[in-house]
Amino acid sequence: MPAPAAGDPAAAAGLDGFGRWHQPRCATVTGDGTVTFTRDEGRTLAPTSQTPRPVVYTRGLVALDRPDHLLAMSNNVLLASKDAGCTWTRVGEVQGANLTLTAARGGRAYAWDQDGNLSLVTPDGITPLTSPADEVAGLGTDSLRGDRLRVADGDGQLHESRDGGRTWKPVGRRAFPESELLMIYTAAFDPHNLNHVLLGVASDGARVTYDGGRSWRAATGLSKTGTRVNVFSATISPAAPNVVYAMGLNLAENDEHAPSGGRHIYRSFDGGRRFTPVVDQGDGITLPNGPLLAAHPTNPGVLYFAWGTGWSNLGTDIYRYDALRGRVTTNHNPHDRVTSIAFNPSNPRVMYLGLAEES
Repeated sequence: MPAPAAGDPAAAAGLDGFGRWHQPRCATVTGDGTVTFTRDEGRTLAPTSQTPRPVVYTRGLVALDRPDHLLAMSNNVLLASKDAGCTWTRVGEVQGANLTLTAARGGRAYAWDQDGNLSLVTPDGITPLTSPADEVAGLGTDSLRGDRLRVADGDGQLHESRDGGRTWKPVGRRAFPESELLMIYTAAFDPHNLNHVLLGVASDGARVTYDGGRSWRAATGLSKTGTRVNVFSATISPAAPNVVYAMGLNLAENDEHAPSGGRHIYRSFDGGRRFTPVVDQGDGITLPNGPLLAAHPTNPGVLYFAWGTGWSNLGTDIYRYDALRGRVTTNHNPHDRVTSIAFNPSNPRVMYLGLAEES
């Protein structure tokens, strides 16, 4: 990353990403109980001063480029920590439901949901923004400019804002012809390149662009020719943009009652052009539709994913896929679900976990 220009307000405020993050220095997390952390990939979780009150889902959780600052979305309530995750306080309510967060340069993030609600959020306040679409499948930000962002809408059209989400214009073309009515489940943006986007869709697998939507191509390797696959979730590795992970349901395998039920996590080595299955459901691994996928920030061969439920107090499994060893390890905790994961920028072994309480 180049040094900030003289007079850069983000640099003057200490928000240029060069500040020193610390690890949490507490034994107990103070707050409403919806965010905690682990130092051992989920084997043990830091206790919280309160127990989360049902029904709550913490779907948004990000570490900011301002040292020791994090944001979380607990339902539609924005929470902030300014001490590396030890203390969480309420900032305010954000318009929308099932909101998630995308961090941006300058100590900020954007809160968004699939219904097109969009807000700029910081540890100090909330600013509602205009959305370019009624359906949003994903949002990405420019790693160098916090006011430049893009969204993918429900038709596979990309939209760009260069003023922090106040005004928008379409870029590129739709990923699918207007005659194709396809449901888009997710849009994964490359955290270092807004032109690189992968769309996960119903029945038709995935489409990827490397030129900001000017051209799109269908991903291969998700199934045999002519077989339908739903791609529910995807993530592009922040450590190596050629590595992309996706979770899909092979409908033919599901119909044939394959041992995996047709549920797989796939990996691509070429940015999303071609995928191969690397994790199958079974042998203690449960893959729901659209699981949380969290790529390790420095090791492209490691992916975390999770499954949990409040039913019968079964708790949550946090899985770790290691490509080098070709295996999955599992750590269990008693919470209903882990619905978001973020990593401490100074030590990625410190993982922040957003929790859900369903009963």
